[in-house]
Amino acid sequence: MRFRPRLPLHLLLPHLQRRPPLPSPPPRRPVSSYPSAAAAASTDSEEDVVVARDALLAPRYDRVGLLPRFGEDRAEFERKASVAARIRLCHEMLGQRRWREMRDSLAQMVTEQGSGSAATLCDILSSEFREHDSISVLWDAVANSYARAQMIHDALYVLSKMNSLNMQISVSTYDSLLHGLRMTDMALQLFEEMEADGIPHSEYSHSILIDGLCKQDKVGEALSFLQEARAGGSFKPLGMSFNILMSALCNWGFIQPAKSFLCLMLKYGLNPDRYTYSTLIHGLCKTGSIDEAVDLFERVTEEGMKLETVTYNSLINGYRLLGLTREIPKIIQFMRCQGIEPDLVTYTILIAGHCESGDVEEGMKIRKDILDQGLQLNIVTYSVLINALFRKGLVYEVENLLGEIHGIGLDMDVIAYSILIHGYCKLGEIERALQVCDVMCYSQKVLPTSLNHSSILLGLCKKGLLVEARWYLENVASRYQPGDVVLYNVVIDGYAKIGDIGNAVRLYDQIVVAGMLPTIITCNSLLYGYCKFGDLQAAESYFRAIQISSLRPTMVTYTTFMDALSEAGEVNTVLSLFYEMVEEGIKPNAVTYSVIIKGLCKQLRFHDAIHFLDNMHVEGVIPDPIIYNNLIQGFCEAQDIRMSFHIYDRMVCCGVVPTPVTYNLLINVLCMKGKVIQAEMLLDSLREKGIELRKFAYTTLIKAQCAKGMPYEAISLIGKLIDEGFEASIEDFSAAINRLCKWEFPREAIMVIPIMLSVGVFPDTDVYRVLVRALRKSNELYYLPILNALAVKTGI
Repeated sequence: MRFRPRLPLHLLLPHLQRRPPLPSPPPRRPVSSYPSAAAAASTDSEEDVVVARDALLAPRYDRVGLLPRFGEDRAEFERKASVAARIRLCHEMLGQRRWREMRDSLAQMVTEQGSGSAATLCDILSSEFREHDSISVLWDAVANSYARAQMIHDALYVLSKMNSLNMQISVSTYDSLLHGLRMTDMALQLFEEMEADGIPHSEYSHSILIDGLCKQDKVGEALSFLQEARAGGSFKPLGMSFNILMSALCNWGFIQPAKSFLCLMLKYGLNPDRYTYSTLIHGLCKTGSIDEAVDLFERVTEEGMKLETVTYNSLINGYRLLGLTREIPKIIQFMRCQGIEPDLVTYTILIAGHCESGDVEEGMKIRKDILDQGLQLNIVTYSVLINALFRKGLVYEVENLLGEIHGIGLDMDVIAYSILIHGYCKLGEIERALQVCDVMCYSQKVLPTSLNHSSILLGLCKKGLLVEARWYLENVASRYQPGDVVLYNVVIDGYAKIGDIGNAVRLYDQIVVAGMLPTIITCNSLLYGYCKFGDLQAAESYFRAIQISSLRPTMVTYTTFMDALSEAGEVNTVLSLFYEMVEEGIKPNAVTYSVIIKGLCKQLRFHDAIHFLDNMHVEGVIPDPIIYNNLIQGFCEAQDIRMSFHIYDRMVCCGVVPTPVTYNLLINVLCMKGKVIQAEMLLDSLREKGIELRKFAYTTLIKAQCAKGMPYEAISLIGKLIDEGFEASIEDFSAAINRLCKWEFPREAIMVIPIMLSVGVFPDTDVYRVLVRALRKSNELYYLPILNALAVKTGI
């Protein structure tokens, strides 16, 4: 469809100025004065041939104003002549209705000429083809070629010339231009001007604009545009438009709105295709609705639609995200039954699933199976495996994989390098991380990012190598990442965590002098440093300075200062800061509440502490085990068994899993109150349930059993402690023997020595002295020969 536009396209190119009119061509010579072709062919010398050729072409150049000008570069002259000849050829193709050849020739020509060549083509078209038939079609084809080649400014230049010549522009050209502009605001502007002038759209126009808006993450604007188009009656339904919107909504996690477009498609009489269903299945899997995704998948396949590998991969990835790797082989088996073989993406997802669940061995086995099939892994698959191996601390296996990558000539990408650097730093292998960084710099293919340098700096700071971290920071800042405040933040935080506030402040001053803007993270680290150093007065001054600065304090800012005040017993000041924080619109998290509750419990203000626990539920903040443990510890220290277990019961009812610290506290309070039998029952029930306990729970109960005159129970519990795999030291055995002797159970204390020997722990002279004194004190001297024999046996 063609039409006569009234669009002021030149407004879209305000920076382009109209070119001056073409110079008048020189007067033409009489035809008889030109040499004939035969004369040119009979010329003997090469120079004469060139002269004859130029003479033959001279009329053409003359006609388009392309005679060589004074001082004009000959190469430029030849280029224009070549372009003119090709345009003439395209015009001939147009007259012969060889549309495809004409479009291909124009596309090749504009690509070769490159961006900024539109002015030359327009000059030639204006001069040579001004009065030819169908010339507007040729202009339109040139504009379309520029638009399809993504030379948008050239396309707009041609269209502005066409407008000035009152030529028709095709809908196809407008669609090509819209497609080229779809990632900019100019596309919507152009579309609105077309509508304002009553220019009809093609069925693809709406889809192009919707696609552009969605790719710019302007999904809301895309929905509004669709709604306005439907309301205005100009919307031409196309399945592509709905598919684009559904894909964008699914990527944002808006599954229900995406599903509603399925109904809208059916309303317009459009049949959903494989892409439609694949998009919905992908969205459902991404949001964890795997059952609904499987139902849709089964319904579609039962209807006879053959889905592609990407859809199966979406299902497999959905099971992986939920940790249901056992279901994945069923999907793969069904794929093969449908004649679809798993691809490398399928295997990568499968490997990732096993690695995430901690089964790296199975992931490595799948890798071997892939290689045995003659397939080659890509760097993404290797990156997944390397990351999993680092988590297990299997550096040797990582080195083997790196050798394999090097052997097949696979290039590392920035993600693979980042995994290596981060993995080595997490394991304390800073030198290896630095070597990887050097390789990146040497290769020049992938340069280290700020994240890579941050990982190295974090690793150095965690190992306490602040001098080395400072050197590395200054080296990176001078060579690779000048002005990157994130790197400075890492080192400032490292100084703050060891209480070196002096160096932290000096580095902060260096940031300011260099013209960098400190972030709130910088300030939070400095505030922590003042608190760690114990200078609360300086911390308060700095905290107030942050408040009046252009930086807005965060939850971390308040919580850091509140924790220091709480440790100093300034609980009322902590509460004042909490309410100030809430008034400022800063939402406290579980750590903030933990600081407050711990401080209140230390001052035995349990009623207020429970009030804050209740307030957490009201505000939608989920209490963590630390908060409950703080409350339980407070009641335990107050020796309030009833409230300790009440908080424990509340903890379990709220779905918070107790930690070993929780059980240590409960067993300890029972023992402190002399309820040793109840403590034994609690410990035994926990062991039967397979709940993890710490050695402290056992040693606490052993101590209480000794004090309560239950030596045989204590000895039995020592055996259980060893059976659970805890490493009993000489200190643990000595403590048990000392307590048994203290409570006048020397004979039972001697029974501990064989248990010691059975685990390879030998008594020292202090243990024998304690036993000898206890035997003599209880007048049980007949055990001394046995004790002496044991002493000789152990070499004392």
